Amino acid sequence: MAIKAGASSPVIPALTAAAIVTLTSYYIYKRIKRSVTGAITVSELAIYPIKSCRELTIDTATPTPRGFEGDRIAQLTDASGRCCTPRDTDKTRLFHIAVEIWGDDVLLFKSPHVDESYELNVRTAKGATPRRVEVPESPDKITLQDYGDDVAEWFVKATSIPGCRLTGIGSDFVRSSRINAAQGEAIPTEDGTAPVSLADEAPYLLTNLASLADLNNRLLARGKPSIDMRRFRPNIVVGGLKAWEEDSLKRIRIKNVEFWVWQRCGRCAMTTIDRDTLDRGPEPLATLSTFRERANGMRNFGVHLIPVEGGIPDGATITVDDEVEILEYDEDRRKEWAELFG
Repeated sequence: MAIKAGASSPVIPALTAAAIVTLTSYYIYKRIKRSVTGAITVSELAIYPIKSCRELTIDTATPTPRGFEGDRIAQLTDASGRCCTPRDTDKTRLFHIAVEIWGDDVLLFKSPHVDESYELNVRTAKGATPRRVEVPESPDKITLQDYGDDVAEWFVKATSIPGCRLTGIGSDFVRSSRINAAQGEAIPTEDGTAPVSLADEAPYLLTNLASLADLNNRLLARGKPSIDMRRFRPNIVVGGLKAWEEDSLKRIRIKNVEFWVWQRCGRCAMTTIDRDTLDRGPEPLATLSTFRERANGMRNFGVHLIPVEGGIPDGATITVDDEVEILEYDEDRRKEWAELFG
């Protein structure tokens, strides 16, 4: 696998007026195309090689049972072995860490807060040793590979997190998806388990362009600025569904890969951080609370996916513009969606 970020990856500028016009024109084109064809299609794909760091947008992704290849394969760990997250106010610079993936073994790290980039070969990293660390949503500590002092020093400079270490999954890594007790939705596999990378709950997260558009309309109606999809950190963004219709799905096929549509994704304070300025505020959670908060307290945006057993053919890939086929609806969720938004 060889994945690299676009030319703008090392810098995190605010969008220029020209860029906003370009993006707006692109999404209008996509929506017109879908309104004519009636198709549901993949609009964007993204992976997050380092958990809680910047997204890497890609045109083609390789699905595996535990997530897209290259997704959440590493995390920053503090001196006490705790996973670093931008939920902590002193760790928001994580969002400015850009990662490129070269081949199977080489990662290239960039940050606007450090002049030089850093290239790491995960197989030959000097001083790499196994280390037991905490991983969010895991009941016990997990053994990850600590990639040594040299790369740790670079990340300390880039993030201003004292004593942080880069730790990643090895060939013997095993971890299972974890049910969000508040959502109360069982894992829909035969044995009730599903492998996952270092992602919090599930191997994949799908979001819907129409849901973001509806949320932004509500934000603007409340006198608040609109936001972009980066706030929600999806792997797969789709167009062609109605707003919030993703809630009603039970099983889908993207090209030749089948997924269960599992639990809805309850959102947290990560969504309230501007990815460019790193400023924090009450939105979008405050607005989501007005119409998306369930009795369990979850303010949902997006749905988790789990591959159907045997549902990933050998050599399968998923590409932007691939068609999404709805194989089955969850009738209870569909009724709920129709009453609220249909």
